[in-house]
Amino acid sequence: MDECVFTIPSPFDEDIPLDLYMTLDGNTKNKVDFVNGAPSITTNVQLNARILSANKHSNYFEDDNLKLIETYAASYLKSELENYLYKTSKDFNSDIALFGRYAVKYFYTWNDWISYDWLDNYRNSFFTVNAEVNVISSYLIS
Repeated sequence: MDECVFTIPSPFDEDIPLDLYMTLDGNTKNKVDFVNGAPSITTNVQLNARILSANKHSNYFEDDNLKLIETYAASYLKSELENYLYKTSKDFNSDIALFGRYAVKYFYTWNDWISYDWLDNYRNSFFTVNAEVNVISSYLIS
């Protein structure tokens, strides 16, 4: 998926939703390392966003407000992605994001990979998510 509409609470008033049209700004970069036998997974995602919604008190023309939206959206997205990754690994014991394809290179033979039992050990993973959001403009402004 290269694009989506993502709704976050407004950084100005959490009771008001803010809709962002987001597109990937390049490929998501993933890395798997091992710490004491447990997978340590880092994912870096960069997104461009356009503001789709506003209310009568919105002032998205100011640079400070756009920077606040970028920072808040990145933090919110980071939290949501971490929750998703921990939920799928701990509760569902499922590598639906396919991080195993980044881990397999550390095993010299297929039998080493099978012996490690990726799916059994994947539930012990810990994640670092880095998210960057760049508000390139707003459809409201265009």
